Formats: sequence, structure tokens, C-alpha cells
Amino acid sequence: MVCIAYADLAAVLIAYLLGAIPFSYLVARWKAGINIYEYGEGNVGARNVYHVVGPKWGVLAGVLDVGKGTAACWLAQRLAISQTAFLVSGFAAPLGHNFSPFLRFRGGKGVGATVGFLLGFLPLSTLVGGLWIGAMYLLFRDMNKALNFGVPALILLPPVFGAPLWTSLYVLCLFLMLAVKKIIDLPHEREVWARSPWREGQPGFYRDDRNEQGVPRP
Repeated sequence: MVCIAYADLAAVLIAYLLGAIPFSYLVARWKAGINIYEYGEGNVGARNVYHVVGPKWGVLAGVLDVGKGTAACWLAQRLAISQTAFLVSGFAAPLGHNFSPFLRFRGGKGVGATVGFLLGFLPLSTLVGGLWIGAMYLLFRDMNKALNFGVPALILLPPVFGAPLWTSLYVLCLFLMLAVKKIIDLPHEREVWARSPWREGQPGFYRDDRNEQGVPRP
């Protein structure tokens, strides 16, 4: 029983630490020499990197964030003895992103890490839901609207692809956790937005040379 408990604890802890790797912060620091937490929307996330640093760097950060969520799922499937520990790992990965010990327990919203974990756990429904989010973004050119239309698909589709009904409730709880983090971050985001806003559809106001609109070069 002790060994089982240690294995479950290890699965949850590793998922948290994987989620805590602040790829968006690291990409922005490496490319632009800035703390992404203090620019744009004040969020340590791929979308903020996309708009502040540039599209290709935002895509890179997003792929890495999704990848760490999938890696957390893959390791949890192999380490966790109980299903409970595996499911808790699904919360641990985005919590690591949201409250990273590497950033003094600050972070982003955890959408990428959550979707990454779900890709490992519920691959078909998550892939279809992700494609639907992408289609909504192409239609509206606004990620918030795309998520508003796309997240319900991620929640409702698992049983359509043969998963138990409780998986929809599980996915709902994951996204409710992310909604709470968004509320927590609102005061900081409003403060940062007032200093360095961007508009949806106008990515990359970081420039390779200093100018009055862009982020200064390091």
C-alpha cells in the first residue's frame, strides 16, 4: 500500500512540475529579452507571446505548452496505480502552469496544458474539439470567442466517441478551474493592458529594432 501511495503521489507531482515549466516565459525571454508577465495582456501564455513577440514564437510556445500536458498524461498513465491519481494529475498539470514555482507561483491560464492532457486522455474528442476551436478562430479572428464556442465541444464530445459519461463532467471541472484562474488574474491583466495593449488580429508588436510602438530590444 505504501508503494502504491508513493507511485500515485509521484504521478501527481511530476504532472505538476511538467506543467510548471514556463515555456511562454522562456520563449519571450530568449527571443525578446522581456518578462512576458509584464507585457500585452499580462499572461504567461502562448497567445500573449503570439501578440507581443510574434506569431511563430507564439505558435512555438503553444506547441510546447500542449506538449507538456500530453507528456504529463503519458507519464501519469504509466506511473499512477489508481485512476483517482491519474485524474488528479489532469488538474495538477495546468495548476503547475497557473502557479509555477519557477515564476514565484505566478503563471498563465493553463489552456494549453489542459488541452495537452486531454489529447493524451481523450484523443479523438479533443482533436475534433481542437479543430472546431481553430475553425471558430478563423471565423471570428478572436480567441476568446473561439474558446466560448469550442470549449463546450471539448466537454460534450467525449461520450460521442465512446468515453464514459463522467468524462464530460471531468472536462467541465477542468475548464471551470481555468475560469477561476482567469478571474484571479483580472486585476493584474487590467493593469498591464493599460500599459502595453494589443489588438486581436494585430500580432507581433515586438520589433527587431527599437521603436515607439514595440518592445525595446534588450
